Amino acid sequence: MLAIYALPAVIFFGMTIAAVRVSNRNLLLPIESGAWILPGLVYTFVPVVFWKLEISAPPKGLLNLVDPVLVALLCWFVFVGRVTLGIRRPDINRGAAYATIALNMAIALGVLLFMPPLPQ
Repeated sequence: MLAIYALPAVIFFGMTIAAVRVSNRNLLLPIESGAWILPGLVYTFVPVVFWKLEISAPPKGLLNLVDPVLVALLCWFVFVGRVTLGIRRPDINRGAAYATIALNMAIALGVLLFMPPLPQ
């Protein structure tokens, strides 16, 4: 699942991070260079924790391979919104960056738990 998340995330986040760096704006915090992978890790390893704790997770099938791409897309939308907010209001850039990281984790967990299984 991590590889299915990582490919679109590298494309989306990589393009955005490169565009921000080329624009010579000092918007991105150093932690954001690697924070794009965290939602994928949450989406991948929460089911492992459920399995270890013997908790039943929502049923997912092979047709749910679109879920990691959805996580990447939604997290990228949040990231683009944060960059836009950082351009318009640089005084809240640091707080917005950390809030974005937390929101992206919540999005990954929400898609994992609340996205219904696709029909087989």
